[in-house]
Amino acid sequence: MMRETPRTFVGSVVLLLEGPVCPHVAAEVRAEIGRLAGVSHCHVDTGAGTVVVTAEAPVDRTDIVGVLDRLGCRVRA
Repeated sequence: MMRETPRTFVGSVVLLLEGPVCPHVAAEVRAEIGRLAGVSHCHVDTGAGTVVVTAEAPVDRTDIVGVLDRLGCRVRA
């Protein structure tokens, strides 16, 4: 999925995580990604292990992956 996502995007992108996310970490992910410039919305599905990020201005996906890595969430390649 990540290989299909342009490095910089506008619109929505779905990131698949290597496993489910607990509600506490999901809240941190939403807050941290939501603070990135250009991001208008972030949704985490804890059971499915997905993160949907919507951007109204260009966002670099490496910034999103950096937040996820810092919070202990690994993105599937």
